[in-house]
Amino acid sequence: MESIKGIFYKFFQSPRWSEFKISRILEVWGKIVGTKIAHHCQPQGFRDNILQVTVDSPLWMQQLKFLEPKIREKLNQEVGEDIRIKKIYFRIGEINLFSPKQSKTENPPSWLKVELDETVKEKIEQEVAFLKDEELKTRLKNLFYKSSKFLHYKGKA
Repeated sequence: MESIKGIFYKFFQSPRWSEFKISRILEVWGKIVGTKIAHHCQPQGFRDNILQVTVDSPLWMQQLKFLEPKIREKLNQEVGEDIRIKKIYFRIGEINLFSPKQSKTENPPSWLKVELDETVKEKIEQEVAFLKDEELKTRLKNLFYKSSKFLHYKGKA
């Protein structure tokens, strides 16, 4: 039987952990930068403690570069110790994941509406089957569902 330390080590080294980080950042993004700014930029990836953000115009990119230290500081306070953002890299592109005007009381973001096929659901069930703690199992399963939906929405799954 594998130790809990070994299980968590494998998880934190897996791509699933990176997926969790970006989904956590997406959850708080609008709150941190505000609705007006969130309408013009969107986190797209997180790797090696660098957050990649797509911006819809050069003018907004210039403004965000000036705000980068403050945004980074607020994000680090909000997302906790397990996600430490050292730098935010901005690039010009199309914003299309979800409407930043949506809140939790309104319709969920488009990527959360993605239906997963049975194969993906079964794989997620297999990945958490070894866990005895039901609360941990449920939370981890929800995390995997959300990250899989996000990747399917982006076309990377």
